[in-house]
Amino acid sequence: MNIIKTLLPIALPMAMATAACAADTVVQQVRHAGPFKVQQPLLLDSVNNAQQRYSPQSLVATPLSLQLTDGQPLRQLAELKLDTAMMHLVRFDVDAHKYLTGVKLNVKGSKNYKVYADGREQPGALTLQPGYHTISLKFMADSTGIDLSLSTDAVTQVADGLRRTTLADVFATKVTSGVSLSPSGRWAFVGSSWIDATNKTQREMRLIDLKTGNSQLVTGQLSWMPTSDRYYFTQEQDGKKRLVTVDPATGATKVLVDDLTADYYSISPTETFAIIMKPLEGPRKEMGVFEIVHPDDRQPGWRTRYSIARLDFATGLVQPLTYTYNSVGLSDISPDGRHLLFSVSTDSLLQRPTTRHTYYDLDLETMQKRMLVDKDGFVGNALYAGSADYVAFVASTEAFGGIGKRVPEGRTPSMYDYHLYLMHTPTLKVTPLTADDATSIEKVEYSMADKCLYYTAQNGDSVSLYRVNPTTLRSTMVAQPLEVLSGLSIASRGGNIMVHGSSMCVPYEVYNITSPAKNAKASLVYAPNKQMYEHLKLGEVKPWSFMTSRGYRVTGFYNLPADFQPDKKYPVIVHYYGGCSPTSRRFGNGTHYPVHYWNSLGYIVFTVNPSGASGFGQEWASRHVNTMGEGVAQDIIDATRQFCADVPQCDADHIGCVSASYGGFMSQYMLTKDNHPFACAISHAGISDHSSYWGEGYWGYSYSETSAANSYPWTRKDLFVDRSPLFNAHKIKKPILFTHGTADTNVPVGESIQMYTALRLLGVPTAFVEVEGENHGIMDPTKRTRWINTMVAWFDRYLKGDSSWWNAIYSPKKL
Repeated sequence: MNIIKTLLPIALPMAMATAACAADTVVQQVRHAGPFKVQQPLLLDSVNNAQQRYSPQSLVATPLSLQLTDGQPLRQLAELKLDTAMMHLVRFDVDAHKYLTGVKLNVKGSKNYKVYADGREQPGALTLQPGYHTISLKFMADSTGIDLSLSTDAVTQVADGLRRTTLADVFATKVTSGVSLSPSGRWAFVGSSWIDATNKTQREMRLIDLKTGNSQLVTGQLSWMPTSDRYYFTQEQDGKKRLVTVDPATGATKVLVDDLTADYYSISPTETFAIIMKPLEGPRKEMGVFEIVHPDDRQPGWRTRYSIARLDFATGLVQPLTYTYNSVGLSDISPDGRHLLFSVSTDSLLQRPTTRHTYYDLDLETMQKRMLVDKDGFVGNALYAGSADYVAFVASTEAFGGIGKRVPEGRTPSMYDYHLYLMHTPTLKVTPLTADDATSIEKVEYSMADKCLYYTAQNGDSVSLYRVNPTTLRSTMVAQPLEVLSGLSIASRGGNIMVHGSSMCVPYEVYNITSPAKNAKASLVYAPNKQMYEHLKLGEVKPWSFMTSRGYRVTGFYNLPADFQPDKKYPVIVHYYGGCSPTSRRFGNGTHYPVHYWNSLGYIVFTVNPSGASGFGQEWASRHVNTMGEGVAQDIIDATRQFCADVPQCDADHIGCVSASYGGFMSQYMLTKDNHPFACAISHAGISDHSSYWGEGYWGYSYSETSAANSYPWTRKDLFVDRSPLFNAHKIKKPILFTHGTADTNVPVGESIQMYTALRLLGVPTAFVEVEGENHGIMDPTKRTRWINTMVAWFDRYLKGDSSWWNAIYSPKKL
């Protein structure tokens, strides 16, 4: 015992000298690949052609894929036995709690190594933004063991074998962009897009044989012929554009048209002709100083009009079908190829709606037209339902004299709440099919196989698939596993239906549905993100709703952090739109407002759908009209307070809100309310003055035909002035960030400029970030990365009390 006491004072300092500092994070587990034998090259000269002398240290620069550690098991670093003088690769994952700079990876056991963070070599100290990171070390082993530590305690090693969502993962997620079935239903095209590691947008299309399961990448703009199992594309040759068909089973090609002169066309079901859309430019604007002849004349291409013509494949004859100074749009060709369904658009600036559509049925054999709809601005699009005797229309509820209108007396319906109507063309009788359903139509197709209409429709915060029974004319939902459908395609002869889309926690997938009219069976065809997301940990998503004091139920859902701990408090991000459409449960809410990324940074995300959105029934959607945020704002405010009371892990003192466009207006407007619960807010491309947006935005006055139906700045000061945030700026006390694309033609950037200026003059904490050259949405991937991180850094600043990330992006300036 005496010997031990004597030795302890000497041994303890020695142990402390070899251990990591108290503030360091010691790496416990790694994935290991190796050893790799790397030999010195033959030294034929003392220097290379760059006049550099050879050094043994350069051995570690030998290229080696960092992905070699993928799939390797997690092992205790202390138990790792290394072959000396050999190259090794280890990887470990960490979660940074805050924005970190000057972080060093301390290495003991090797003097010759290279460090990589998230796949990029780090020649000096590490800079880590908040969130998940992969650290790799490529080294020549000096001993049989190695010790690693990071010079910070503001990280946690992730040791469950799963990655956490990064912004790179959000961008790399393949989003299905479209599906298309061949007429027999055997073949399918599936398109997808994503953003790669170099911030370049990538696109691909696959040709899938549903009979064998074989899949191959194909290139070009490819479409199926209407009746035969052939696809077509155009190719340039000898200064001409040829229309070529391909048999996918044999690869045999055939030139259908030798000299195609149109960019837009639709091939007849008879496959003997095409209807082409011919553009004609209107009078050019005067040079330099020019007259604007219409509110929409500011828009590029507005003076261009389209007419339709028939291109005969056998002779090449192009027969003009319409002649007018108004624009003509083709809706459909009848199954027998004899009839055309087309519309003519005209203006009606003195009466809402200001754009009207007249629909005609044209008999191509007699050239006799029949008017089906006369200047109805509430009709969206149309298609033949099996023959020229029936036409299905997608329209808002004021169409056809309001036959489908179901709102309370004195209430104006929302023009963005779409429903399905069926017209018997010989009698012009119109039957509303979905007016009593709490859905809003998105896409419609007719199945020749079972003589039924199928459509996708907003269904609350989902988008579902429905079938119209041809006898009862009632709709029923077709079962399939996705929460939010992005599109559908029906095989005209085969009858199977292909759908694509996602769910909040299921990235984009494609399903083939057989027997849709009876016992529908959905089979997975393509899951482009399966392998990637098998190694990602996502937080749990849960539904939520509450009954307001005003007597109706508001619904939403919330996403918990991936590493959620029930005994911990989390800051909350509230997301919404508050305009005419819902915020859906599509995967992660897309790449602009990435919920799973926010979750990985330690935020609970609450998504709420207040009054006024389509897909919840006509009465609900009509609440958007002539309210300019009133009532809607209270829904979001009350829902947020109740949600934080229902979920005790919410930090009710640190709640932020964010949205864009009309939702950006809602961010501003809610901050003018005395009872709001938000510690800070973000408004992207938000409206601050309804009257200036009404006149200046490309679609300001036309969108106001819905949001402020039959109301104008000179008739409703209570809406256009009193409910504009700019005229209530003095009521805002909490910090708000404004972001805006400088080329925004929808909501001009001045909407953010004037509100930012007002708050600066009022002494309210605020910031304004312009995104150079971007329009209403931030589409450039590099700029989008910085923009998204700007928003999170703002939330970190005011919800976590940490300005380090914000100051790293926008260094403090004394000006």
